[in-house]
Amino acid sequence: MTGFRFNSLFSRLALVLLSSFLLLALMLVWFSRQLDNNFQDEVTQRLHFSLSEHIVHEGPLFKGDEPDPVAVEKAFHNMMILGKGFEFYLLSPSGKVLNYSAPKEKIQRFTLPMTAIHEALSGQARLPLRGPDPRSGDRNKIFSVAPVVMDERLQGYLYIIINGEIYDSLASEVEASGWLPLAMLMLISGALFLLLTTLGLFAWLTRPLSRLSGAISQLQRQGFHAPALQLDSRAPAREIQQLEQAFNTLSQRLQKQYKKVKSVDEMRRELLAHVSHDLRTPLASLQGYLETWMMQHRQGQQPDPTYIDIAHQNAGKIHKMVDQLMELARLESDQVPMQMESVGIAELVQDVLQKYRPAAEAKQVLLDLHPKDPGLQVVADIEKLERVFTNLVDNALRHCQAGDTITVRFVAASDALEVSVSDSGIGIPASDLPHIFDAHYKAANSIRGDSAHSGLGLAITKRLLALHRSQIEVSSQVQQGTEFRFQLQWA
Repeated sequence: MTGFRFNSLFSRLALVLLSSFLLLALMLVWFSRQLDNNFQDEVTQRLHFSLSEHIVHEGPLFKGDEPDPVAVEKAFHNMMILGKGFEFYLLSPSGKVLNYSAPKEKIQRFTLPMTAIHEALSGQARLPLRGPDPRSGDRNKIFSVAPVVMDERLQGYLYIIINGEIYDSLASEVEASGWLPLAMLMLISGALFLLLTTLGLFAWLTRPLSRLSGAISQLQRQGFHAPALQLDSRAPAREIQQLEQAFNTLSQRLQKQYKKVKSVDEMRRELLAHVSHDLRTPLASLQGYLETWMMQHRQGQQPDPTYIDIAHQNAGKIHKMVDQLMELARLESDQVPMQMESVGIAELVQDVLQKYRPAAEAKQVLLDLHPKDPGLQVVADIEKLERVFTNLVDNALRHCQAGDTITVRFVAASDALEVSVSDSGIGIPASDLPHIFDAHYKAANSIRGDSAHSGLGLAITKRLLALHRSQIEVSSQVQQGTEFRFQLQWA
């Protein structure tokens, strides 16, 4: 950890844990006091629960319907010898205080509620049982009680507060002497030790997350120019190790994607430079012939219509090149819809060859298809597959001379139809073969006199076949011809 931040995971855990421990400590202190008081009161009350009954049996406390002052005084005096914490009260059957051992000024209630007394005499009381304290308007204390019966008639009750005012005074003195602070100190020390131990555990567990957060921040600062950032998986928990491994994998993948995007960007810039160079020639020719035609027209001469024809041809070349660029950009976007259907491939190829037959006859090049079987059906996008054969035949025708042959051949295999487009033209140098499908590359055999050819046709062909999940291969020898091969799935 680089520092304690209040918005970090560890600081929040520490704050919640500290609050929880403080609340728990207060609750434990309160509960322990209550349990301790209840325990002491229950033991004391059980020990002295029959005290009132023993005193009543020693002698009558009433003379007629009134308390016998001498008997009561004697009984109170004898019991005071047993302990100063007892307080004695003689009650009427209705709960009125008839006599007591305390000074009169300390008595605050002269009529006591009888609920607790009746419960204690029922024999089903659950101890500790607390009854009203005559010395307080609302305080209850543990007690002992016994009925006073003469001639089978209830005269009243002997009611004894077991831990009286003197006991409370002594307990307060003992508590103030340091016992409670010592107990609190021990409890707080234990809670503090447990708190520090748990915080240490949290720090140990959250340290890998802090490392991961720091690594992500470092990656954000560095960008993708630095080597891929990797974490050493030293986390104690398996889940955090998996998180670190996922970060490493993501970092490597992002680095690869960045290099790929950078490479593609460089290729596009290079392609743009090549295409700009290729566009200059037809543009310059177009502009030159148009300017010449306009100059003749201004001078009153009859403009040569040949200039317009040549300008139109150059405009067509530029249009074709721009169309290829747009097509290649669309294919590289990976958002090309495919309409797969059953296609009669022999008929499709015959249509393509028929389109190029006039140009082939003009160059004295033979176009051939084998076999001309209309039953050959493949699964393909017919428009894109036609574009593939158009590019390959056009490429072959441009590299053929009089007497050469261009052949489209089908070979039926068990799982796919093997297709080859071959020619007996000038061939491709071996050093150029690995690069002929690059959009920015022009082979040494490129027909540079035809400026409409920008080297994009084969790149487009490769991407179109990739959409059909097919790979194109090429083999060639200089002055012996070239063959392109790929496979299509049966319908």
